Amino acid sequence: MKEEILRVENVIRKINGITYLNNITFQIFKGEIMGLLPLDNHGKSQLIELIIQNVPVHFGRVYFDDQLVNYYEHSSMTRNRVYLIDKETNLIQDLKVADNICVLNHTFSDYIIHEKKLQRVAAGLFQQLGIELDTDQYVSELSLLEKTIVELVRAVLNGAQLIILNELSNFLSIEELAFFQRLLRYYTQKGISFLYIANHHEEAFQICHRVMLFEKGKIIKIIAEKDFSDEILQPYILSFGRHQVTNGQHNQTGVLKCQDLWTENLKGLSFSAKKGECITILDMNNRGIQDIAAIINGFRQPESGRIVVGGKEISLAPGRNLFLDGVAYIPENPVQESLFFDISYLENLTFMLERKLKRSIIPRRVLWGIKEEYRPLVGDEIEAEDLWGLEMRSLYNLVYLRLLFYKPKVVFIMQPFSHADMYLRRRIIELINMVKAKGIAVIILAVSISDTLSITDRLLIMEDGKLVSSGQRLADLPAYVANQPQ
Repeated sequence: MKEEILRVENVIRKINGITYLNNITFQIFKGEIMGLLPLDNHGKSQLIELIIQNVPVHFGRVYFDDQLVNYYEHSSMTRNRVYLIDKETNLIQDLKVADNICVLNHTFSDYIIHEKKLQRVAAGLFQQLGIELDTDQYVSELSLLEKTIVELVRAVLNGAQLIILNELSNFLSIEELAFFQRLLRYYTQKGISFLYIANHHEEAFQICHRVMLFEKGKIIKIIAEKDFSDEILQPYILSFGRHQVTNGQHNQTGVLKCQDLWTENLKGLSFSAKKGECITILDMNNRGIQDIAAIINGFRQPESGRIVVGGKEISLAPGRNLFLDGVAYIPENPVQESLFFDISYLENLTFMLERKLKRSIIPRRVLWGIKEEYRPLVGDEIEAEDLWGLEMRSLYNLVYLRLLFYKPKVVFIMQPFSHADMYLRRRIIELINMVKAKGIAVIILAVSISDTLSITDRLLIMEDGKLVSSGQRLADLPAYVANQPQ
């Protein structure tokens, strides 16, 4: 008989009058990988919080390891033996791997720290997994995959019985994700349970024993492994389709050329893009695209190579942002990193307009004209005095409408669908198609292909800093994609 590690029964959770969890019921067994597919993000963070800590609920019960730990009449606020792993690491960057694993856990009881002993213990844990990792390294020196592995080992050593994995494919490459999933299977044999939160059913179906569909704070369906199929999900998910390239699109003028770019992680990167074309660079190792972003933002200078935009070579000097050369960049978390919540919608939209027009003061009539031009697209939100009351969809609209306003020749987008729920991903696809329709070349920097196939004209596959595929057309992709972990 299967043993439960977690049971949530008829839980209702409200915060400030808003119902975030609406009569949810599910269980996770020991040694099981339970998938969670949030169709929207409403209630997701509140569910994670509920599992980690026994916070107040309005109705229902929570059992952990066969013990009633939380119910509507009493919430102790105690923490369960649950560990969360996501992109924001819980490790101490300025401490060594051995210190993070052995010292910073409640099982450590030595009064005197013997560094060599710690390193032997930590090294032994990695050897069990067949992993070579220098435990004398500082965490700040590790890759994202190495940090994630260290967190997994630390969680197990710290006595975690359930580990929550939050959207791993947002920061691990296809290659890294496949490797990490093998570690999960190893630990399930040791009785460790996992809640695997994924954006896409293909990824969840590959690793999970069961999958829950979560929407508007409800568990709307639980699917057993034997029933995994695209067909069973069709009533619940949006189909974005696969982009078809027209012949006319390939007759457009070339607008971008990257020629022989060399950095520590780029080995002679060369590619070109046409007006209105969308190219996805799929980085199998999740290192090369980081260097591309650093070059575009002026954070680093390539050792050699050049970038030509609109027939003109642009300077790649350190500290030089390429925006004024017609090259825009949208970061992975654009709302948090590129918008200013304390100023108005119009001020956000026209940010850096004075630099583009080379004028210190923008006349009111110009601003009024811009406001009226964009009012049909955004409605009364154009009058918003700050961004605090706007929904996530509206904030993403602002990020991409600002692109249409400045009309760069090319835009690089880092992981455009990261942290976006299904409905927001569909809107992002519409916005990127609007950008393409204006003749702007789009370069997507990605570690997973997922929804990018809906808008991509060419796929460039990068491995160890080199392009191993120089531009597969979508018609040639199905066989390749079918063999890749999503």
